[in-house]
Amino acid sequence: MSELQARVEGWPRRRGSLLRSRAADGLAVFPLGLVAFAVLAIVFPPYSGIFALALALEAHLFIASFLVFAPIEVLARSRLLGVALALLVGLGGGLFGSEWISLPGSAAARTDVTVMTWNLQHGSKPPAETVADLKAGSADMIGLEELDTETSLAIAQDPTITARYPYRVMRPQPGVWGVGFLSRFPIVEEDSFILPSTIEATVETPQGGVHVITCHSYPASMTGGLLAPLSFDPTDRDRQIALLRTHIEAAQSRGERLLVVGDFNTSPTEPEYRVLTAGLRDSWVEVGEGPGWTWRPGRLEFAGMGFLRIDLQLTSGMIRPSSLRIDCSHRSDHCQLVGGYELD
Repeated sequence: MSELQARVEGWPRRRGSLLRSRAADGLAVFPLGLVAFAVLAIVFPPYSGIFALALALEAHLFIASFLVFAPIEVLARSRLLGVALALLVGLGGGLFGSEWISLPGSAAARTDVTVMTWNLQHGSKPPAETVADLKAGSADMIGLEELDTETSLAIAQDPTITARYPYRVMRPQPGVWGVGFLSRFPIVEEDSFILPSTIEATVETPQGGVHVITCHSYPASMTGGLLAPLSFDPTDRDRQIALLRTHIEAAQSRGERLLVVGDFNTSPTEPEYRVLTAGLRDSWVEVGEGPGWTWRPGRLEFAGMGFLRIDLQLTSGMIRPSSLRIDCSHRSDHCQLVGGYELD
């Protein structure tokens, strides 16, 4: 076969490859647009609207963009799409790396107390099932959200839970805003608030006092559903977190060991997360492994994992996390978050 003939016969293949590469070049606009949005949101974070929702879901957008466009880049060998994906991976590592991967040696050397927080999801299961789930655990202290009257009564009437957690503060509500706190150790002071739904308790452990705040704040107002949102307004949630901050700062001013746990309905990529955690240490960032997602829509419980990190354990003062894990095996749209802590 002559060289000319080989070139002529190879032209359709080269032409097809060139067309695929150019088409893939055009697709680079999507990951590049996501990179541009993420960089802009660092300086000018959106507080409401569809872009604020996109910011709350930013990690998922990064993951989905890579999974969709990486195979196209491999097949089409588009240099521009390859550059776009490299930028996406680099920025994603900078944004989420320290949260998803904890450095060796960052955990405390021992565990003095263990703490669980769990949003029960009102109406998702009978009270007897909740009682059985709580008895299956072994935490020293438990913060509960969405605690209704029937479940609170079932907990109070169970002899095993009563023997294990003789100290408690229960503030149930008929709907989703009830909260509760159970403790193996004596509660020497307690208080509670309606907005946001909050219990404060000072617990006397063998290593000394710990001030524990259990909280459930409003979610952002969203119409149209998660898959087809029409609006995203966190105004009420942000007001409640501002109120919560007054209690956090009061405890910090007293120099107490402080542990803040609960469902705060704000993800780490939202600007309100920085307001909530100012002056506090996020235990998942210090000792957690992986994305730490704790919430999922109820219809996706079968997946056995969460999709947003809105349940948190935060600390201040002479208290250090030694471990933190997620248990998504129980029936609820929230996973349990169980942490171990060293008290200095």
